[in-house]
Amino acid sequence: MESLLSWPTEDAAEYRRTDIVRWWEARRLHFNVYVGVVGVITWFLVLIAGSAAVKPGEDFEEPLAMIIGPVIYAFIANACYTLGWIADTLSSQSRPRVGLYKAGVVFSVVLTALPGAWAVVAWLMTLITGHKLD
Repeated sequence: MESLLSWPTEDAAEYRRTDIVRWWEARRLHFNVYVGVVGVITWFLVLIAGSAAVKPGEDFEEPLAMIIGPVIYAFIANACYTLGWIADTLSSQSRPRVGLYKAGVVFSVVLTALPGAWAVVAWLMTLITGHKLD
C-alpha cells in the first residue's frame, strides 16, 4: 500500500524512449486505482445525493449514463494517460517527467470528482432553499 500512495521520484539515470514508456506503464495501475476509487465514490454521490436533490420521478442523471458512462470514462481516461507518455517521449528530456505524471493524475482525479461534487452541491441547495430540482 505504501508504494501505491507514494509519488514516483526522479532519478538521474538516462532513459531511452522505450524506458520512458515502461516507466509510465509501470504506473498505469496506480493511476487507475486513484481514478477508480474516486470514480466509485463519485458514482455513489451522484446516485444518492443527486437522487435526493430532484423531485420524485425525476432523474438527476440518466440511468443509462450511470451504467455505460463509467465504462466509457475509464476508456477515455486510459487513452489520455497514453497521450501523457506519448507527449513525454516526443519531448524527451532523457528521463520521464514526473511533474507531467503528477499533473495528469491530479487533473484526472479532480475531473472524476466533479459530478459527485455537483450532486452534493445540488442536494445542499435543495436543503437550503426547500425546492427540489426539476
